[in-house]
Amino acid sequence: MSKKKLRILSIDGGGTRGIIPATILNCIFEETGKSPVEFFDVFAGTSTGGIIILSLGVGRKTYEIMELYLNGAKDIFRDNKIDDIRDLGNLIGAQYSQKKLKELLKEAYENQTMGDLNDRYDGKKHFMIPTFSLNPKDSKGRSHNFRPEVFNSYYIKCNNENLVDLALRSSAAPTYFPMYQNFVDGGVAINHPAMAAVSYAINHHESDKKSYCYHAPKKKGLERELKDLKVLSLGCGTSNGNFIPEEAIQTGDWGILQWKDFLADMLVETNISASEYYVKQVLAPKDYLRCQLYFDAPETPDILRRKKIPMDVTDKKKLKAMKQYAIDYFAKNKKKIMEFIDED
Repeated sequence: MSKKKLRILSIDGGGTRGIIPATILNCIFEETGKSPVEFFDVFAGTSTGGIIILSLGVGRKTYEIMELYLNGAKDIFRDNKIDDIRDLGNLIGAQYSQKKLKELLKEAYENQTMGDLNDRYDGKKHFMIPTFSLNPKDSKGRSHNFRPEVFNSYYIKCNNENLVDLALRSSAAPTYFPMYQNFVDGGVAINHPAMAAVSYAINHHESDKKSYCYHAPKKKGLERELKDLKVLSLGCGTSNGNFIPEEAIQTGDWGILQWKDFLADMLVETNISASEYYVKQVLAPKDYLRCQLYFDAPETPDILRRKKIPMDVTDKKKLKAMKQYAIDYFAKNKKKIMEFIDED
């Protein structure tokens, strides 16, 4: 009898565009009557994706998560005029406060920790949250180059990490929100976390620190083989228009003024593209399914078509359009998605 595959759910970052993966997950629930937690073993989510997987982990219903984007977006991304004046219109301060987001997360997660998540599922479900550390320390407490840091509910060393704090670290997008506990958005390095989850699943390395996997403290990963994995990756939608028009390039001799309008999108899109490339290189096509919505596709709702939808979109008509687009996408691809997540 063949070994049962390890199923991985990966969700990108993308701000309030997270309504797209949240809606697809709700469609899976409506189709099966089961929480997505029942179908997967490893959950990796960056920024808004991290908020979604932690919400699933603590038992929140898929429709509750989906509705959070519709009903909470304006509160989370509320611009404060007094703050704008103090920050010189976002020049010397973040655009938004994390106060309302923190309140919503506390309501959802209470004071639960990664250790609580591990205990809830008796170590059979693993939740991974990528962040980006601005002041990491080496073993002697000395600062060194900043780097991504992935927190894992199956690591003993993450036992006391508070879920609210992790979600705020992973979603502290530069310029949008203030830094949180010396961390910023995990999407700076790992916006598409599928490869991080794959790396963990196949990791055979050991450490002398004895602070890693619960079943074997020296083990850094699950020691599975690539052929043992299946990955469902959910994106948050893309304009598919993040490129520099040829006529705009001209001589290509650019400085700060020319680059400023493109660097943010380059950081996000190249990050996603790189992870997508690596996952496709190491996994067999039958073991990887990427669900992504393109806002330049013919079936895109008019209000979204050929638009760049920012991560802080709060317009309810646009949010509802993304929700409906995700429902239509699921309906069109239901057979493929359901066959992919079904038991072997």
